[in-house]
Amino acid sequence: MAQNRYLTTGTGGTPMALSGDYRSLGWNPGHLTFSPLLEPNWKSAAGGVEVGARVSSSVLEREDVWDGIWSRTDGETDAWDTNEWSDYVDLLSNEHFAVNADVVSAAWAKKWNTWGVAYSNTQHLQAEAFFSDETLGLLVQGAAPQWTSWFDAFVTASGDTVPNTEDFSAEGLLGFIGGVNFDGDAVLSQILAHTRLGFSWHRSHCVGLSKAWQLGTVRLHTGASGRLLLGNGYFSIQNTADGLDAFGAFSYGFNVASIAALSGGTPTEFEQLRMWGPVGQGWAMDFGAVVEWENKAWASASLTDIGTMEWRGERYSLNTLFSEWATPVTDPTNILDVVIGAMDPNTWFETAEYETRSVPHGIAFQLGGGLKLGSLLMLAAEASFDNPELMGNPGTRFGATAVVTPFRFLRADIGISKWGDETSRVPAGLMIKTGKKGFECGIQASDVQALWKPSQPEVGFRMVAMRWVW
Repeated sequence: MAQNRYLTTGTGGTPMALSGDYRSLGWNPGHLTFSPLLEPNWKSAAGGVEVGARVSSSVLEREDVWDGIWSRTDGETDAWDTNEWSDYVDLLSNEHFAVNADVVSAAWAKKWNTWGVAYSNTQHLQAEAFFSDETLGLLVQGAAPQWTSWFDAFVTASGDTVPNTEDFSAEGLLGFIGGVNFDGDAVLSQILAHTRLGFSWHRSHCVGLSKAWQLGTVRLHTGASGRLLLGNGYFSIQNTADGLDAFGAFSYGFNVASIAALSGGTPTEFEQLRMWGPVGQGWAMDFGAVVEWENKAWASASLTDIGTMEWRGERYSLNTLFSEWATPVTDPTNILDVVIGAMDPNTWFETAEYETRSVPHGIAFQLGGGLKLGSLLMLAAEASFDNPELMGNPGTRFGATAVVTPFRFLRADIGISKWGDETSRVPAGLMIKTGKKGFECGIQASDVQALWKPSQPEVGFRMVAMRWVW
């Protein structure tokens, strides 16, 4: 699973090509000394509250879902609205879901002469899910109603094999052996064969350095950055060549339950780490370069997320009779309840063994560039390539953005981006400034296609509440 995505930072559909000052950390540190959205003579930038979040799903591309959200009808059929669990299974199964959130709590950048330096402190949360029919059926119904369709045959207490005609009721199955006693791990491996679940939550402390070089009529900017990553949570379920792999690591934090646990005796070293500190430590490095032509055009390239994360957690298993399993989902018609239940290891497993696991990041290679057409218009484009086998990675991402500055106090942007095989997004935003330098604030929507289309694949925003450039 890729655990180090920066999806809510940047401008329009080209977050790398238009990154600058401390916002270039994680995208292209070469942009520390070249910030296309700032005046060339800027000296310092600081930010304290920048928040971004998005929810992306192929389900959101369905017109009937948006009809239900907005209570729209087409005059012939009712909008999508149901309280039946089976309808939610049909809605959510074999669909991709992604949630990302970033919170910049402190950031600063400084440029002088040909050097630039920056620091940022950011929280990152990422979750992704892909549910199979079997997984969702289990979550919303429980184990017993699914027994009649999971197996080709059943074995009675006398050893006779009874073919599965799918006509058995749950009560009828109990008559075979006083209960359906199937090995939990084997059954879960079969049920979760096509399901992928995972999330990652960590804090990033990043420092970057950039240097500008004058080479005749062009200016070369090179940069590097390093990140210390402190993890609070990680969870992953997926099938591998060796069978079902389920691993999680969770920091309990400073809470009453953790303090009370200390009074009950001396915890192990592992338990102490889980209670009083992060359960994951890692590092990452980024390298980037920019070629600038007289502050009118530029071309950029970067290699990001080189590194790994070490998590101290647990490898999970069921190791029990699956007939004892019961779904924890209290409201099977509540989508959020289903997703939260699926992301809880206690939903699926009852035993765990301590394990330390090293999880590599999903290295990305990015290319981009842009063109300034006077003081009013700027155009940019970029492409990103990473490993699509890792959860969180789209494989390829293409984007283009137009930035318009009609007044010195206002900047608007609109773009288009395409991630892997997914539908294109159309991000758009507005930024208010007090001039060429000074205070900045603004908001950006990650997709605005619903303004002219009946649906859109993503709902998200990015908000800048406090930022100063001087």
